[in-house]
Amino acid sequence: MFWIPVAFVCLVNDTCSFYHGGISISIEQCHAENKKAVVVMQRDADVKAFRIDCLEIKPKGTDSV
Repeated sequence: MFWIPVAFVCLVNDTCSFYHGGISISIEQCHAENKKAVVVMQRDADVKAFRIDCLEIKPKGTDSV
């Protein structure tokens, strides 16, 4: 299994966007990446609100990673 850290971020100017990190090989690695992102977003005065998560990716036999 693989995971992708994702964030939905809304700024003080009322624009919102999705962001994602690189592929993680464990859920722990994904959570660690999200923890780093939380620190950055909490310090950014332009960030009004955010939500993070780790999305599980189940590759098919024909996929390449």
